[in-house]
Amino acid sequence: MMIHLSTFEHEMEAQLVGSQLREAGIDYKIEDHKLDGFRILIFEDDLDEAKEILEARAMSDDDYTPGLGADEDIDLDEFEAT
Repeated sequence: MMIHLSTFEHEMEAQLVGSQLREAGIDYKIEDHKLDGFRILIFEDDLDEAKEILEARAMSDDDYTPGLGADEDIDLDEFEAT
């Protein structure tokens, strides 16, 4: 029997998590629940490992967000190709 692991607003995000689960050898299924979003279902035996993958993903996403929403002006000229 498959159980609910997590729900994502966007299908692409669910697919990215699904690919991480697949790499870890975890079978999953994505269901489109029109009102709730995209739900990832896994087998109960894989729950602990799947939660670890989600937690690691959340921590790595946090590493890329410092400075977002800061009041600093961004100098776009520094990103121009030379």
